[in-house]
Amino acid sequence: MANTLTFTSAPFIQAATFSSSTSTNTRYDVLAADATYARRVYGLSVTSTDTGNQAVKFHMHDGTNSYQLFTLSVPLNSGATTSVAPVDAFGSIYSAPIFGKQRDANGVPYFNIPATWKLQMEYNSGLTGAEGIFVLVFGETYA
Repeated sequence: MANTLTFTSAPFIQAATFSSSTSTNTRYDVLAADATYARRVYGLSVTSTDTGNQAVKFHMHDGTNSYQLFTLSVPLNSGATTSVAPVDAFGSIYSAPIFGKQRDANGVPYFNIPATWKLQMEYNSGLTGAEGIFVLVFGETYA
C-alpha cells in the first residue's frame, strides 16, 4: 500500500440477510470482492430476530483461501427491539484485536480490505420460520 490513500469519494453500504433458507456452517459474502478498488470499512453491525443467541464467525477470503477473523455472540432479538441493541462489531471485545488497532487521523477506527478480497460470515445454529440475522457493512473505496 502507498503512503497516502486516494479515496474515490465512493462510499459503499452492503447488507446481507440470513434466514431459514440459508444453510448453517456455510460462509456467505457480507462484502463482495471488488476487482478494482480496496475498501476501508468503518462499520459492521449485526442484528437478529432469532429467539436464541447466535454465534457468528467472520472470515476474510482472498479468492482461494479463507481466514477466520473472529466470532461474535449475537444475543436474541438484538436490534429487533428497543431493549437489546444491535451488535457493533467494531465495539466488540471479540473483534478488538482486528478492528481496535487502526484509526485514521480523526481517531475513527477502520479496517482495510484489499481489492479482490471479500468479507464473509457464517452462523452455526439453524434459523426457523421468520427468524433472521442481518449484517450491514459500510465504508468507502480507495485506490
